[in-house]
Amino acid sequence: MRLLVNTENVQFTATTNPGPKVDNAGKQKFDRVTNLPMWTVQVMALDDRGGEMLNITVVSEQKPDVTVGDIVVPVDLEALPWANDREGKVRSGVAFRASALRVLTAAK
Repeated sequence: MRLLVNTENVQFTATTNPGPKVDNAGKQKFDRVTNLPMWTVQVMALDDRGGEMLNITVVSEQKPDVTVGDIVVPVDLEALPWANDREGKVRSGVAFRASALRVLTAAK
């Protein structure tokens, strides 16, 4: 099941330039299904209740053409709940993934 996020009333601003999503050894990760490279971009999501920082993984052949300060729209933004148990300690959270980031307004 895909959990798509409604981004209708949210403004997203890039707060980092895109970079490769890397594993513990520092190697770029690739999507298991498409075998495309994975990129990560931090954005500030702002709505009428306030802001939140999100790290969004983008799966695409090319690095997203986004720079710090750009107002972007995540395409097909998906929430991916996760949990892991390491040495008896359970950690959990939500990861975010998009098929692309479309720039609405470029930074000045």
